[in-house]
Amino acid sequence: MLRIQFLFRGLSAAVLLLAGQFSYAGGETSKSPILDRVEVLYAAPENLTELTLVQLQAEKASRVRDLSVIKEASDEPEVAKDKLLQSIFDHDDKRLQIVAVIPQMIEDYQIEGEFRDSLLGYSNTFDVDIREARKDVHKLADYKSYDFRFSAVYMSMMFKFKENPEFHKRMIADLQDPDTAIGKYRIELDESYAKVEHDKYLIQNIYSANVLEQAIATIDKEISKRQHVEL
Repeated sequence: MLRIQFLFRGLSAAVLLLAGQFSYAGGETSKSPILDRVEVLYAAPENLTELTLVQLQAEKASRVRDLSVIKEASDEPEVAKDKLLQSIFDHDDKRLQIVAVIPQMIEDYQIEGEFRDSLLGYSNTFDVDIREARKDVHKLADYKSYDFRFSAVYMSMMFKFKENPEFHKRMIADLQDPDTAIGKYRIELDESYAKVEHDKYLIQNIYSANVLEQAIATIDKEISKRQHVEL
């Protein structure tokens, strides 16, 4: 079974509001909020040799139950991956609506001069360069580099806002107001990411099933050794 690694992190309002740490699509620059390693929850205990035979059998039984539930609830791996990629694309369509949000903010805030030109430049980068880069995303493995590129552009724009405290302060307030362009944008992002999280959970289950199968085999091996010694 394929090992597919994810970390449950989204593009939420909390991320958007971290003014000094803006990472709309990225968090840490070396990671993707959508594609990353999950925490391993089902591995075999590290102290197998210290457990009694009864404890080993209990550990195995627990993992067998978990594996059964996961297999019943999860899609087949390729189906789950296809669902996740489509959900990511749908969410990315929402992210790219920043192209329309930027000009609206310029108008609402009456931004002029060099800052206005910079913001329009970012809008054009999203609309042309980022959309072009997305054409290279054909499978989940392709997404991380695209997501990093999106993050870099968005973070750069946010730092540009920080250089203009008056507009930055207003933007932070507007993020909480659904009647503003940026506030409505934030809400739509949260809603679309909920679907991504749901489908990512299926992938999490697939990965966990793989870990569980390995753990059960490891525990089984230790049980067999104990039983052989008792004979």
